[in-house]
Formats: sequence, structure tokens, C-alpha cells
Amino acid sequence: MRKAVGRVAILLASPVLFPDAGEARAPQHVSSDRHVAHTENTKPSKAAVELKHNQRFTATEAEAVEVRGGMRTANGVTNTTPGGGLMARQTAARSQSTITRDFIAKQSPTGNAIAMISALPGVISASTDPLGQSNTAMSIRGLQQAEIGFVYEGIPLNDSINYTPYTQAMVDTDNIQSVTVAQGAPDIGAPVYNDVGGLVTVALRDPLEKRGGNVDFSFGSKALQREFIRLDSGEIGHSRVKAFASFSSTTNDQWRGSGKFRKYHVDSKIIKEWGSGSSAGLTFSYDNWQQASYRPMTMAQWRQYGNSFNYTKEYYPGNTNWVGLHLYQRRSTAIIAPVKLKLSEHVSLDVTPAYMNYSEFYYGGVTLKNRGSYFGDQQIADLNLPYQTNGVTTASSINPVPQKSGFLNAALTWKAGRNTFRAGYIYNYIALEEPIYYAAVNYTGGIANNYSKYMITMPDGRQYRTLDMNFKHQMNELFIDDTLKFLDDKITVEAGLRYLMISRWNTNLIPGATRYKVGASYAQPLPQVSISYQITPHDQIYIDGTTAYRAPASVQVYGEVFSTTSPTPASRQASLKGEYSIGEEIGYRHYGLVNLSVSLFNYNITNNQITSSQYINGIPLPSPIEAGGKTSRGAQAEIGLRPWRHWSPYVSAQYLHATTDNNIASGLDYLPTKGKIAVQSPEFSAAAGISYDDGHIFGNFVFNYVSSQYSTLMDDEKIPGYETANMTLGYRMRSIGFAQHPQIQLNVINIGAKNYLSGFQSISNNAKATRGVYGTTIAGSSPLYLSAGGVAAVASLSTAF
Repeated sequence: MRKAVGRVAILLASPVLFPDAGEARAPQHVSSDRHVAHTENTKPSKAAVELKHNQRFTATEAEAVEVRGGMRTANGVTNTTPGGGLMARQTAARSQSTITRDFIAKQSPTGNAIAMISALPGVISASTDPLGQSNTAMSIRGLQQAEIGFVYEGIPLNDSINYTPYTQAMVDTDNIQSVTVAQGAPDIGAPVYNDVGGLVTVALRDPLEKRGGNVDFSFGSKALQREFIRLDSGEIGHSRVKAFASFSSTTNDQWRGSGKFRKYHVDSKIIKEWGSGSSAGLTFSYDNWQQASYRPMTMAQWRQYGNSFNYTKEYYPGNTNWVGLHLYQRRSTAIIAPVKLKLSEHVSLDVTPAYMNYSEFYYGGVTLKNRGSYFGDQQIADLNLPYQTNGVTTASSINPVPQKSGFLNAALTWKAGRNTFRAGYIYNYIALEEPIYYAAVNYTGGIANNYSKYMITMPDGRQYRTLDMNFKHQMNELFIDDTLKFLDDKITVEAGLRYLMISRWNTNLIPGATRYKVGASYAQPLPQVSISYQITPHDQIYIDGTTAYRAPASVQVYGEVFSTTSPTPASRQASLKGEYSIGEEIGYRHYGLVNLSVSLFNYNITNNQITSSQYINGIPLPSPIEAGGKTSRGAQAEIGLRPWRHWSPYVSAQYLHATTDNNIASGLDYLPTKGKIAVQSPEFSAAAGISYDDGHIFGNFVFNYVSSQYSTLMDDEKIPGYETANMTLGYRMRSIGFAQHPQIQLNVINIGAKNYLSGFQSISNNAKATRGVYGTTIAGSSPLYLSAGGVAAVASLSTAF
């Protein structure tokens, strides 16, 4: 009977019957990034044969469950990944978790990669809207998202300077094949230079072998409308060339307050394969995103107003809190050209050049005095401002941040018997010009231009600016590593070294800047070592020791921003050193019907830099805090059931104890912060979910809990713990004419949501007046918070064709 079921499963997997089958097989086995595409050329050991046989048997059993349920889906769901798609199999000698299409395809299509991984151990995500469209902040093991590397198609996803990962701007969720989170130990060949707190890798769905496509129409809360279409060429003739292209359009009302969200997105990829293991590709991504900003709040404002503390809908002269002045726009383009060359039976070369062009605009509101405003340290006698009321004009503060980046990632791999050696080189160049200029607002809220025309000028005709920087960044990295296998491949030892070299220089044309030209160079060797032992085909233990480094975030570290009302800089140049970490992990994994992964971890961080922000002239600007040393220790675990009788539960949890190791300087004194719990480091977090899929009826439910998190280094203010829950219900139909397996899906997000704070806009040293180490009274400063959205519902109708 098992043999017959297996034949049916293989038949259903055929791309001849189902075009998606060629790409839809979600990976049961996820190894370290660099080994995925390679196989040993030597005779496999007995242990390796047993392991591979076990993996094939596992996949066949899972497919049999799916076959008995009815059909293979057309959007990449296979019902083979344990935990409902939340726990793909791992073999890398580090803590690592992967979500696959079995989970991704059942989430709201409006979401993003960060929102989707929130159930994985150690991952905390915070969003201002439940649809997942605005920037979603996150942390892993108490380390902020600016300390976490993000990789997409072999290139870094993080903002080049402040390290913000704009995952929602790079790829539509419909095109994501998997997301892998390495919670602690970064891959030595990862093309990032900020991965102190781990690595997130987003994989794109490849073009299909057969011609076809997908469409999805979504409607929901806040007048949501989203349309998505993807076209696959299939193999063109017998050329081994295949491609896809997709387009999406999304509009909806802002979740809090007034304003609109609008987004257009394009993904495409073409691949040419030849020989055995050689290929060349071209990936293109374009995103155009615009929204009104959400208003952050202090703890007192949240307690008084809750979610009603928003930017105002109506404009009047002098109202700098009008929503029309607080906008965000981003246009991004990425071109990636990965090449894989099988040079010989034992040698291969991987080269990925890329070009990225990011254009951001931050908008805020400010009032300008016609007489007495400042251009740097120079007072202006008369700006000759239009639309004055009592000598004051309301203006739009405009902060464009255009970045152009060139990138190259190359690695040569040589395999000889049980040994694999790799050597690589990574290069990154960034050019950025960042000004802040101003546009007058008329008496009804009209602005002549939101970009660079018709701006306010000074008496000599020059554009009035409070920031005028030109920033350059160059990164070179060399890395080598070697992997050895012993005892019939049961023991794997890997050791490597990466050497990171970064140069940065910046000029500031605003008069009164402390220095016209500022530069800094950073160089750091980063060794790694790991050992794993495959006890049985089902059980593995591992231990690793790693180092990581992050250069200072934000161009404001190298320049000064001036206020319109003062001759002294509102932000100061900071001589920050790079952040350096040493980490250790030990873990155990078991895979079978029940799958378990447990690990213990320890970090020691020097020159810990906390990402925060401050509002200058109405615009939020990055403002890093130097927080000395930090120690993070804890344990994490996840357990998931392979699909059994259509059900697949999942549970994850983490315990974290993170502390500040030093007293922090404040003026001429020190705050007594040594031993305090670190900011943004919840002691306990957990998630529980269950998935059901019989081929027609499907659904899942995921519950998250996050304990309280401190927002100050003195631990004198914190956000309370909170719970969230998401649910999916859907039904897949049989094929109807050209429509292959159309389905209806309902996502309910943030079930039972109440008025709660989900994250941080800014961190402060102390919220209350505090007695310093030397006895002085150090004034407090209130942190700013993000308020979560309410309950959202998204209904989607989709089909392949």
C-alpha cells in the first residue's frame, strides 16, 4: 500500500500535471547557505546513505498525507514542512530556523518577511499596522534589527548606512520561497557587515519549468485593495532558459489617523543553465512606496490618548502636526546578476555583482521665522518668506536620502574527498548625498513641490538648508573557511576567518560645522569555528564559537545637523568605535514525526551601539547611543510535528537574560547602569501554532507572547508584555477550465488586539531624574514608542493558470 501511495505522490509532483510542482517542493532539509547547491563527489558513507534515506522517507510520508487529502496546491504549498511550514530541517552547526511556502503562502499577502518570522524562537517583531506594510521593527535575542544582517538573492537587504532592513520593499510575499533565521552565528560568507545579532536570508521563488502564472486579488480592512499577477515563461524551447515577472499594486487607508498607503512593486528573474551545475541569472526588483507617517508617543501620551494620538486631519497655519506634512516615500531599484560556474569536477566559482539605487524622502513640519532663523551658525536677517502669520511661516521639512550602491560577492570552492575549502572576496561602494531643505506651506496646506523645486531660498539665492552632506563608503572583505568530515561524515568541523575593512568619509557644507571633512576607517579580523556530530540519522548535536562586527550606524555619526532656531548643532559628531561581539552556542536537534531543536547561547559585546532617533526640525533622524559592554545569555527551543492526519502543531520559546556591563557617561557624570537589564530584551517570549491542510480545507492559528521590555538604560520605564494572534481559513477548489486550483483565503490579524505598545521609536538613557555616580542630578528624557494597530481582516481570491 505504501508503494502505491508513493507512486501517486510522485505522479502528483510531476510538473507535467501541475506546473508549480517543479518549484513547490518546500525544502525538508536546509543546510548552511554555502552547501545547498553542492554534493559530495566521493562515495557516500553509510551514515550519509542512512540520513538521505531517512529524508526521502520523511518527504514521501508527508506527500502521502497530502495525496490522501486531495491535491497539490498551485502556490507552492506542499504540506511537507514540520510545524505547518515553520520548522524546516536544519544541519548547519548553528541555531537556525526556516519558514517555507507551507507557512508563507497562508499568510496575508500584504505582509513582509519580518512579520512572518515572528513565531520563530528569539524573534520579536513590532509593527504600527497589522497589515505589515509599514516598517516592521524587530530584535533577536535582545539585539536590534540594525545589528542583524539581511540577505536577498546574495546581496545585503539592509540600508547601506543605518542598517534598516526594508524587506517589504524588496520582494512581494507571493514570490518568497523561504526565510531562514540564523539567530546567533552569522555565515562567514554572508555579504553583510552588521550581523552582530544574526542573519536573515530571504530566498526568491525561481521561475517555473512550465509556462503559466498566478493571480491574486485581496480586499480587507481600511479599504484595502491589492492586485498581484505573476507570469512564468517556462523553459523557452530547449534552451534551458526560463523566466518570470510579477507586478502588484496595493492601496489602503492608514491604520491610525488620516492618510493613505500606496505601493507598486515589480519582481522578475531570468535563469540560463548549462552543463552540470553552471548557471547565470538576472534578478530585477522595483518598488514605489508612499505613506503618511505614524505619530510616535511618550508613555504619558499613550496612557492619556491611546491609539487616538495621531497627526491631525485638518490644516491651519502653524499646525506642524498636520498629517500632510508627515509623509514617507521610498523608491528602490535592485539589479542582481548571479553566476555559478562548475569549473571542474571539484572546483566551482560563484560571482554575484549587483547595483542598488534607493531614493528615500522623509517629510516633517516646522515653523520658520522670517527674521532671525539660522543657516548653520549664521543668523539670516530676512528670508522673505511667503504665507506669513505674525512673521512666521509653516514649512515642510524635506530630507531626501538618495543612495547608489555597487556590490560584488565572489567565492571559489574546492572539494577534495572529505574536505571543502572556500575563499572569497566581497566589495561594496556607496555614494549618498543628504540635504534637508524647506518648502513653504500656503494658507490651505498647499505645497508647491515636495522634491527640490520652489524651495525656500536665502537672500543670496542659495537654497536654505540645515544639512548638506556628501557621504562615501567603501567596504572590502576577504574570507576563507575549511570544512572537514570524519567518521563516515558523522563529525563535521568547520573553521574560517573573515577580514573586514571599511573606509568612510563625509563632507558637510553647512557653515559652523565642527569639521568640514570627517573620515574613519575600520578593520577587524573575525574568526569562526563550529563542530557538529550526527549521532543518528535523526539526531545531531553542535557547538560553535563566532565573532562579528558592525561599523557605526547613521551618517549623522560623521556630520552635524543644525536647527532652524539655534547657531549650535542639534546633533553632534560622535567618535564611535565599531561594535564587536563574541558568541558561543551549543545545541541539539531531533527530526522524525516529532521534531525538536534546543540551544543555549552566550554573547559578550563591546562598544554596544543602541539605535535610537531624535526629531530635528520635524524629521526623525538616527541617533545612536554608545552603551558600553553587554552580556546576553539564554536558551531557546522549538518543537513541531510533521504533518499527521492533516494536522501540524508548533511551539517555540526563549528565555533571555541580557545586561548592561558598564556605567554610561552622561555629561561629566555617569549613570549607574552596570548590571541593569538591557533595553529591548524581553525575559521570555513564546509562540504556539497549529496548522490544518487536507488539500481542500486549510487553515492555521499562531499565538505570540512577549514579556515586558525596558526602554531606558536605567530600567526606569518599560512597555508592558503583550499577546497577539493571527488566524487563516481557506478552501482550495479543483481546477476549473484554465484556472488551476483556485482558492479563497481569509486572514484575520491581531485577533483580540487591545491598545498596546509594540515597539520603540527611540531609546533614552533615563526617563526620570537620576542621581549619578558622582552625585549630580541627571535629567530624564522620555523615550518614544510605536503603538500597534487593531484587528485586520484580508480576504483573497487566487488561482494559477
